[in-house]
Amino acid sequence: MIKNIIFDVGKVLVEYDPDGMMKKLGFDEETLQTVNQAVFQNELWNESDRGVLSPEELLEAFIANNPAYEKEIRQVIDAVGDTISLMPYTVEWVKGLKEKGYHLYILSNYAEYTYEKTSHKMEFLPYMDGVVFSYRCKLIKPEKEIYEYICKTYELKPEESVFLDDRKDNVEAARNMGMHGIVFENYAQGSETLEQLLKN
Repeated sequence: MIKNIIFDVGKVLVEYDPDGMMKKLGFDEETLQTVNQAVFQNELWNESDRGVLSPEELLEAFIANNPAYEKEIRQVIDAVGDTISLMPYTVEWVKGLKEKGYHLYILSNYAEYTYEKTSHKMEFLPYMDGVVFSYRCKLIKPEKEIYEYICKTYELKPEESVFLDDRKDNVEAARNMGMHGIVFENYAQGSETLEQLLKN
């Protein structure tokens, strides 16, 4: 019997759109692609979620990837909060699940600087029974330790928990821990799959 529903944040509960943010800054296509490679598509971006490097160290590392675009990289980091927007369905969805008696949790790869810039948009947080953001525990998905961490911290039994994430590798890691897993593609697919699982 499933008692716990664990959500990823990006592309599940919030829209994540770096390209849209950069277009709003007025970047042409060449600049957008170049800055993307220096920042969002760089392995350092994923490692920033681990919370080991300071925001200042990360900024300098991103600039070092392409010093000619220092101005644009600084603009992007300053505007990183605009990469995130709340999905229109999110609050009603989590509220409804909460009212049905399920325990709700967050398990998300998230950098501290980005969290500081976007947490005010996370209107779903008051409905959560527990929250694990990667920068706080210095672990990132799909490392098995972060799944062990959330289970230990909130005393969750994996077989009583379901995890929703847009990335297959993250969901597979949860399944390897004994959790149920749903690869989230969109709200219609994700919510329907969850409802069927909860019925069973």
